Amino acid sequence: MPAELSVLQQMLLHRKIHVAERAYAQSGEGAQAHFSSGWGAAIESARLLGRLPETALGWWAEQPNGHLLLTADDDSYHNSYQNRLGSDEWVGVASLPMEWLVGDEAKALAAALRPLDHLLGCGCDPAGPWLSDGGGISPRWQRVGAQIIELFSLGYGASPASREDPHRYLAEGLAQALLDRRGLNANDPKLERLIFSSLLSEGFWRNFAREGVPRELMDADEHRKR
Repeated sequence: MPAELSVLQQMLLHRKIHVAERAYAQSGEGAQAHFSSGWGAAIESARLLGRLPETALGWWAEQPNGHLLLTADDDSYHNSYQNRLGSDEWVGVASLPMEWLVGDEAKALAAALRPLDHLLGCGCDPAGPWLSDGGGISPRWQRVGAQIIELFSLGYGASPASREDPHRYLAEGLAQALLDRRGLNANDPKLERLIFSSLLSEGFWRNFAREGVPRELMDADEHRKR
């Protein structure tokens, strides 16, 4: 496992990031030139998501739902998905074309963050609201969700799609917060402040996320960093 991946990134990689059958073989030349295999693309996805707070990564990895599926060209979101072995069904699955990991980091990150939005809104219940719909798995997350949908209604999304879809609004905003905070602050300062006081706040996650990260995992990462 690459040394640059933390314990919690590795945990997310093994539990939540999957490669669709023949996705690498059917991907474009850019992805095949950049990655030696689909597994390499999965590692890159974990590296991108590693920009999230460590407690967020651990919480996400511990949830039964919320997956990322690397594909050749599909970018849809599935409420449920039968895995390639047919042994079980995944709930809350975002498809991410491998090519995006090479050609458009912001677009890839926004797509990869969709399961987190769904998880925080309702645990990936197919009939439940996402966080960006105004949902929330706890009272504090519900307050965050209510603020997101209020900000969405102001129409400050960076792209036409994000001004029409609250899921895209949060995904693109969160990705921009991780990659270009100044840009998000210039375009949508209220969303920037909300994101950095909740979704990207380690303190918020430690205090208010519904399920904590096992202490031994946090200790392992702290020891590795010293």
